[in-house]
Formats: sequence, structure tokens, C-alpha cells
Amino acid sequence: MKREKSKNTKQSVKKVLRNDFYMLWKILKTTPSIVVSILVSNIISGLLNSVSTLFTYFLLNSLDEGKSFDEILPIIIWTGTFYVMSYLFFGWYLKYYDQLIRRKLFMKLHTELFKKAYSLDVSCYDDPEFYNDFVWAMDNAGGESTSLLTDFASLIRGVVSGGTMVGILLTIDPIMAGILFASSIISIIAFHYGNKYSFEQEKAQKPLYRVRNYINRIFYLPDYAKEMRSGHIADVLINKADDNVDELVRSRKKYGKKYFVIYTMLGSVLGTMTDVGVMLYMLSRLIEGSVLIGAFAASVAVIWNLRWNISNIIEQAATMPKHSLFLEKYYEFLDYKPRTKSGLLSVPSFESLELKDVSFTYDFSDNPKYQYHDEDYVSPQKPPSEALKNVSLKLNKGEKIALVGYNGAGKTTLIKLLMRLYDPSSGEVKMNGINIKEFDLADYRKRIGTVFQDYKIFAKSIAENVMNGPYDESNKGTVLSALNAAGFSEKLSELDNGIDTQLTREFDDNGTNLSGGESQKVAIARVFAKPFELIIMDEPSSALDPIAEYELNQAILKYASDKTVIFISHRLSTTRMADKIYMFDSGRLIEEGSHDELMEINGKYAEMFNLQAEKYFAE
Repeated sequence: MKREKSKNTKQSVKKVLRNDFYMLWKILKTTPSIVVSILVSNIISGLLNSVSTLFTYFLLNSLDEGKSFDEILPIIIWTGTFYVMSYLFFGWYLKYYDQLIRRKLFMKLHTELFKKAYSLDVSCYDDPEFYNDFVWAMDNAGGESTSLLTDFASLIRGVVSGGTMVGILLTIDPIMAGILFASSIISIIAFHYGNKYSFEQEKAQKPLYRVRNYINRIFYLPDYAKEMRSGHIADVLINKADDNVDELVRSRKKYGKKYFVIYTMLGSVLGTMTDVGVMLYMLSRLIEGSVLIGAFAASVAVIWNLRWNISNIIEQAATMPKHSLFLEKYYEFLDYKPRTKSGLLSVPSFESLELKDVSFTYDFSDNPKYQYHDEDYVSPQKPPSEALKNVSLKLNKGEKIALVGYNGAGKTTLIKLLMRLYDPSSGEVKMNGINIKEFDLADYRKRIGTVFQDYKIFAKSIAENVMNGPYDESNKGTVLSALNAAGFSEKLSELDNGIDTQLTREFDDNGTNLSGGESQKVAIARVFAKPFELIIMDEPSSALDPIAEYELNQAILKYASDKTVIFISHRLSTTRMADKIYMFDSGRLIEEGSHDELMEINGKYAEMFNLQAEKYFAE
């Protein structure tokens, strides 16, 4: 069944005002200096247009009236002084101050987004619609907020400048004001529909730009360099990029025709015809002698400036609904309430961890706020299969547990449930007999040290990577000890800057790119750097050679002799040191026991172990 796609882009005036003014208020509280400076600069800019028109008006009228140079000189001096002071202000503001305060606002808004992203459920990253909105918010928060403020300030500038000119225009000829007003009504309609189509186009092209950005990353990130050169995937990606461009072109054509009718025909052509008609009208009055040449020149300047100001006011006002649509996504992201709720209980010392009849399904259909809306997305005809099915097991303090099974058996999903990255669809996970949902979430997770199968190394120092957070000199001994336990000491001795060495060359040309095995040792050192009560090792030796794997296992046994350790491994040689082994298959726990007990049962575990043993003997 295809999920319905939300197509509602209409907004009430109340909603537009609420969304836009809330952001303006947020900016005012966050960075008041940017609000004041932008408003002041736009008011001055609006006055510049008015002063220029008024100067022309008074100067030429004075000449027409035969006033002396001494009578005209003060007008020139005051106007020149205003212009010089304004240009000095804009030189300082645009080239220096504006850039500083915009960066400050950008950073404050993104810091808020970073903190929000950190609090999200991990499941949010698996939900395509939510992830699209997340990326949209991160990419557009700073730009949309400053654009809104700039457009709002431009609106004020237009009102200041236009208000002055309306007064001048009405004294010259009310008929002209009526003509420009009628033209403005048509412009309002054109800009309204133009901005609506602009938003719809951007929304339609959002997934296309994601494809383009993904392909770009594939070609410039070093992570993919070897695979790209060992096959012909580049041809496939280039073809995909060509198709993506074709889709973007089709989208541009679809909306481009509408833009042509609205902006070119209704905007440019009609506006030009109006301006020419008004000028011909004023020229006829000049020929008739009903206005002097000075008044004629001033009125033409007023017409051009007023026309521009009216268009500017209409255009800026028409952008407000568009900003509101963007900000709606931003607010929804900030207002998202995680489904994984923190409890209130303090976490006691670890004694046991138990799963009671736990099942889990990766499914987002129960999230009413973020559901799939892509028109190309078709949901399954039946509910998604369970990743875990009625799993019950218990591990006690100090035990060494191994979780084994083929890919997709549910091992990593189980780890995510133990860490409360997800909550079970049914059943309970208990620590010391208490449901882990009752514990403070942050405190609970801090008690668990984990090396994930898809571990990540950050573009920071080795020390910060080991601490997985801030580092200072007081932690030096801890970092060195952890790296030694993880078997990284030999590599560390080769690095001139030791634990201060920057990893990757993302931000530092002198940074170091570690091999896969070396990177994995740094990731493993994280669990040795802090007094975790429960250690989870998800494929901890996948990038290590057999000797390094043996040394690592011994280091883990030595370090974690009194700790509870859970291993996930495809290399069943690792499971020999486990007190208990749990064999998973298709989300179910099918066998449990020690290595010898499971070999005696001669079931799935024994079959898997013997296949690996044959492989090693064959080599």
C-alpha cells in the first residue's frame, strides 16, 4: 500500500506570521546585535534612495524658481554629508561587522541543532523522511534565518523609502499613484505563485540533490578509492549521475515554464509597459507646460524609485510564506520528542543483565510525525520481519559471553537493545532485576564500553579518540595504558607527536592515516580507558591478524577479569575463552552453552565451527 504524500503547502496568514516572527524573536534573543545592525543598515539604505530623490526634486525646483547659489549650497552640503557618512557606515558594516555577526548567529543556531541531533533516537537515522528533514534543517537553518531577517529588514527599507516617495508622488500627480497601485496588485499575485512554485520545486528536487551529493562523495572521499579502481562501479555511478542530471533538467523544465509566465510575462513585461506608460504621460504634461522640467525630472526619478520600492516590498512580503514553510521543517525537527525516554533511577553497580522474551522489529510506522512521504516509496505488503524473536537470556557479573551466528542473525540488534539505542517491541531488558527503562539514560549508557563493528575514528588527536571526548594531561597515563593494552604501543612509538598526533588529514596536512588494524586498536583502546562495568566487543578483531587477535584476547581477559564482557565474533576461535556461548539464527536464540557443550550437541554452532576449522586446515 502506498503511503499518502503530504502536499499541503498552503498556510494561513496567522501561521506565516507565527512561524516567521518566532524565528525573528529567536534571533533577537540569540544575537540581538544582528537584528539591530540589519535594521539600522536597511533604514539608512532606504533613506539614501529617498534623499537622492528629494535632492533632485529640491535642486531642480530651486533652479526653475531662479534661486541663487548661496540658497542652493546648503542643500548640496547636507546631502553630500549624509552620503559620505552613509558610505563610511556601509563600508564598515558590509566588509567587516556583518560577516562577524552572521557567523556568530550561524554557530549558535547550529550548536542548538548539534545538541538536538545528539539527543535523537538512533532509529531516526533509519527513517528516510526524518533523515531528509534532519539534513534539510542542518543545511538551511543558518541561511534561512538570516535570509528571513534580511528580507524582513528589506521590507522595512522599502516601507521607509516608499513612504517618503508616496508623499512626493501624490503631490505631483495622483493619477500616477493609481496606475502603479494597479500594477502592484498584479505583481503581488505573480510573486505569490512564483514563491509557491519555488518551494515545490525545491522540495521535489531535494532527493535528487541527495543522490548527486552522494555520488560526489564517492568520487572524492578516500574511503572508496580502492574499490573504485578495482572494478567498474565508476561507470555505474557516472550513468546514475547522468540520469540524475536528466531528472533535474526535467524538473527545471516543469517549473521553468511556470516561472516564465509568472516572472517574465507578468513581472518584467507588464512592469516595463507600466513604467513606459507613466513616463509618456508625464512627458505629455511637460509638453503641455503643466509641469516644469525640474518637476518632470524629479517625478521620473520618483516613479522609477517608487516602482522599485513597491516591487521590493511585494517581493519581500511574498517571501514570508516561503520562509515559513522552510521554518516549519526546522521547528518540527527541534520539537521532535525522542521515543527513548530516560528514567529517573540512579544506576546501581552491575550484577546482572537479563532479556525476558524480547522481540524487536525495525519499523517506523508508529511514528505519526515522521512517516514516509516519498511518492516513489511503496511500503511492504506485510509487516517487516522481526530482527529478534522471543529472546531470553541472562548474564552475570564477571561472565564472558559470546554471541555467534551468521550475518543478519540479530546479534548487533541485541547489542543495540542492551545499550538502549532502541527499546524492544515486546519483552523486557532488566539490569539487576529492574527494567533498564527505569534508569537515567545517559548514566546507564556511560556504564557500557562498546567497540562497534562499524567503529569510527574522528579527525582529532589519538588521545581524544581514545578518551572518546575531552583530553587533558591528567589523562595521559590512562591513554597510554589503554593503547598498550590494545596493542598500539609499537605504532605509537613511530609517531613524532605521540598521543597528540592528529588522526586523518581531514583538517591537518600533517595528520596520520592509520591502517584498518591500527584504527581498530585505537577504537578498542576506548574500552580500556574508562572503568566500564559492561564491555561489548562487536567483531573486535575483524581487522587484526591472528597473532594480534590472540594478543588482544589475552589483553581483554587480563583487563576485564572482573568485568562482564560480551563478544560478537565470526571467528569462532575467540569463543573458546567465553564462559557461555549464545548461537543466533534468523533472530532466534537456538543454542546456548559452553564451547564443549555446544560441540557435543553437534548443532548449528558445531557445524559453523567445523566449517571454519576445515578452512584453517586447508590453508
